[in-house]
Amino acid sequence: MRNKFFIGLCLLLAACNADKPEMDVRLHACAAMPSARASATCFVVNGQAYVFGGRSGTDSTRLNDLWKYDASTDSWDSIGEAPMLPRVNATACVHQGKVYLGLGFNGKYKQDSTYLRDWWEYTPGTPGSWKRLADYPNSYTDDATAFVGDGELYVGYGFCWNYRRDMFRYNIEKDQWDSIDVEVGMHEYPLRSFGGTGCTCNGRHFMGTGFYRFSLDWWAEFDGKHWHERTPVPGKTRTLAASAATEQYIYVTGGTHYGGVNTTGEVLADIRRYAPQTDHWTYVAVLPEGLINHVCFTIGKRVYIGLGETSDWQINDKLYWFEE
Repeated sequence: MRNKFFIGLCLLLAACNADKPEMDVRLHACAAMPSARASATCFVVNGQAYVFGGRSGTDSTRLNDLWKYDASTDSWDSIGEAPMLPRVNATACVHQGKVYLGLGFNGKYKQDSTYLRDWWEYTPGTPGSWKRLADYPNSYTDDATAFVGDGELYVGYGFCWNYRRDMFRYNIEKDQWDSIDVEVGMHEYPLRSFGGTGCTCNGRHFMGTGFYRFSLDWWAEFDGKHWHERTPVPGKTRTLAASAATEQYIYVTGGTHYGGVNTTGEVLADIRRYAPQTDHWTYVAVLPEGLINHVCFTIGKRVYIGLGETSDWQINDKLYWFEE
């Protein structure tokens, strides 16, 4: 009887401690962004971080301005407006010092023309370097995910009043988009979804989470043709999270959990670390507040998380970092 009680107590204690941070990570506050926003996109070039677009905190006005964050001085500088329409949920990726940026949403739900298809090249630090490229092939452009390959970019899983699994390959040299006839696994894995997050880590592409009827926890690796199922993201299912990669790990942060009518869109504050080499997740830390529609980027071994919206749906100007 005592053995059963002891085993039961151990299981209870394990359950109580199963979803607590496994690392002793200290979060540091950065200088607040002068222009708070949510649903922006970010990218890093030559150790400098940039934040583009999104919507403001005063009247949810959609933006097309660009800001630079200098981590060495912990300071923000306005770069001015980009030569494109204001938007939320744009997509950006970096290849050989050049930024490829565009897509996103600006308008009314279920109007194809408001799901923006323009695609641009930009070289930070070079005035007048904006160059419009070939438009994206379809209108599923709200919150699309991008991966960076060798001379090619992979973009897909955007939203346009419906859920699909489209993936396209962009050839930088040819300025050309090609549809990829993506093969999915059994039971239509990975799921059609919106609001997922993903990035490239040491040449390998990963994506997951999102929303389809309920928030999701799926996680998969994309090799340019096939999806390969990986260990799901632990903790509560989530959508509209943010992620970024260092040389060894991918960090998935925040998001909102929706499991049905009995949940009300809980905003999450956890930081999860994924190791591609071992297909293993670690619970790293907890943010000071839950975040949704936020940004996440890395500079060296530092991980930065912030902006977005908090659990009380206030637009956020705070930015935090921690050392890997």
